[in-house]
Amino acid sequence: MPFLDEPKDGHPVGATTFAVRVNPSKVIGNARLNNEPALHLEEVAFTAYYPADPATHRKGMPWLLRPLNESLRGFVHFGRVSSWLIWPLIYCFGAFIKVPVYTDAPLLRPPKLETKQTQWPLVLFSHGLGGSRTAYSQICARLAASGKVVLALEHRDGTGHRYIRENDISWEPDSPKDQAQPLSLRTEQLAFRTQEMYIAYKAFAELANSGNDGHSLENVDGSAVKWESWCPGYVNCSSDVTLAGHSFGGCTVLSILSTEPPPGHHQIPVTKALVLDPWLEPLPTPGPSPYSSTNLANAIKSGEIEQARSHPRILVINSERFTLWKDHFSRLQDVIKEWEPRGESILTIIRAEHQSFSDFPVLPLLRNKTSRMIMQLIAKLSISFLDGSMEHTVETPKTRKMEAKIIGTKPDGSPKRQLIGDVGDVIIH
Repeated sequence: MPFLDEPKDGHPVGATTFAVRVNPSKVIGNARLNNEPALHLEEVAFTAYYPADPATHRKGMPWLLRPLNESLRGFVHFGRVSSWLIWPLIYCFGAFIKVPVYTDAPLLRPPKLETKQTQWPLVLFSHGLGGSRTAYSQICARLAASGKVVLALEHRDGTGHRYIRENDISWEPDSPKDQAQPLSLRTEQLAFRTQEMYIAYKAFAELANSGNDGHSLENVDGSAVKWESWCPGYVNCSSDVTLAGHSFGGCTVLSILSTEPPPGHHQIPVTKALVLDPWLEPLPTPGPSPYSSTNLANAIKSGEIEQARSHPRILVINSERFTLWKDHFSRLQDVIKEWEPRGESILTIIRAEHQSFSDFPVLPLLRNKTSRMIMQLIAKLSISFLDGSMEHTVETPKTRKMEAKIIGTKPDGSPKRQLIGDVGDVIIH
């Protein structure tokens, strides 16, 4: 049975997929698909990756979501390859790939420090275009093995395996004229994703704070979940929450950090944000900027002083291509300065590609020494940032200043550039 790589250090990792129904359901935006609302929020689903007590549970969770034909469409977009090339891989091989986690295993009890019970910190992870709740299992499992509970969202906004393209969409006759412009669909999908993130956090916090008697979550696959292992107080949902995401998921993280919560929700108590190769174009300009700075006075007036917090710390890890995308990278630097004015919060990994943050390059038969090394480096930097030991970790890989050279010509005639350095070198911006 072909397995993805297993975390080398830390705790055994469990995985349970939860869902919560949205009642009443919500229509987000004005986009229409086949004369029906394109973005209809009825249910929110996510896979929790967590430190586990495996006991008698077997290792192995299917990596590809079912039905397989929908997974095929998602990864055709995600991997940027022809469906004719990837079809045999999906049906003859990909269907058997397993994530090395213990499905529905009990949550491991957090360790005690001296006589005080500790808690597992919470991470919410948002996937990119064509992704899924399993497409980033490598980074999610490594975070979980390091002692965190990671909720990997399955966004149902048409950016996952059920992929919606701009030209499939029509608009309500009375929609604003600018809604037919490029990225209008992405803007509405961003609002949809934000709702999903808040709903997932709220529903999971009910389980984490109240235990089996006070939550609305369901298990997606219908298997037996050790609900009693999710004891109140084992997971910290009240403070020190991390938002993480890749590409459009990184965009989702920045959107949440810069806007007020949806009606009916309180601000998520975020202290850190891990932003992996973010795609910024769907975000409004100028901005985004921290919401908490504008919300301070309102929070004090309303008595919700706990919501009036300082800005979260942010770490951005970029691929080489996104750093060489001049206009986009310049905007990224301006945006991140709003949260991290001292700088040194954007890293670029030389030879990392946009897909390097996902499982795709490290699948069995596709992985190689370079893709594995880059994944390990991404995980190492991410864990060090969340654990507060970043200053020691950046000394381990070779760091260098940013220098580029011309290596050819692009199809449009412009110079093709490459960063100077070896695979895995890190540039600190």
